Amino acid sequence: MSVNTSAPARALPAAPIPVPRTAPRRRSLAQGALAVLLIIVGALTAAYVAQRIGGTHDYLAMARPVGKGAQISREDLVVVRVNQAVGLRPIPAANAAQVIGKRAVMALVPGTLLTLDQVTETPVPAPGHQLIGLALGEDRMPSAARLSVGAQVLLVVVPERTGGPDAPDLVPPRTVTATIVSLSPGTRSGRTVINVEVATVDAPSVAALAAADRIVLALDGS
Repeated sequence: MSVNTSAPARALPAAPIPVPRTAPRRRSLAQGALAVLLIIVGALTAAYVAQRIGGTHDYLAMARPVGKGAQISREDLVVVRVNQAVGLRPIPAANAAQVIGKRAVMALVPGTLLTLDQVTETPVPAPGHQLIGLALGEDRMPSAARLSVGAQVLLVVVPERTGGPDAPDLVPPRTVTATIVSLSPGTRSGRTVINVEVATVDAPSVAALAAADRIVLALDGS
């Protein structure tokens, strides 16, 4: 009688069941959505920029300073391209003829966008005022660099001394309010020619005092 001594057969281990991985697919979907969103944002930004650029126009601006009352020439103007601001009515560059030859209502500085309210056909001085020219030395005015066209100044009358050089001044000096219209170097060394606008009632006395070199110009800070 034979005895079967062989070991019983062992069952093979079961093969592992693969588990589906969904993380990469979800990641790819998120990346795709982000890419689409970026494309949309980029398109909207490009459309906005194109709209802003398309909304710009050419307007007139000042290329150099022009004093109050001075005539505006073609050389005083420059064309700038800007967006039209709400509430402003700058003069289009095509309408330069409406500006050239007219006078500045106020002092205009470089870079100022021009409007029709800033120019006029009425000459300076304004009604009720007269233009007086002063030739002042350095000891009769502040530094010329501190003065500007359109600035309000005081013309201080230097009193006459009748009691000798040491006599006290008992009466406060008279002052006249004026507006600077233009400045230029004088023909005499150390002198500056300043054209000022004063009230008609003050013009004769200011002219006489200027001829007698009895005016000191003070910058009004009020």
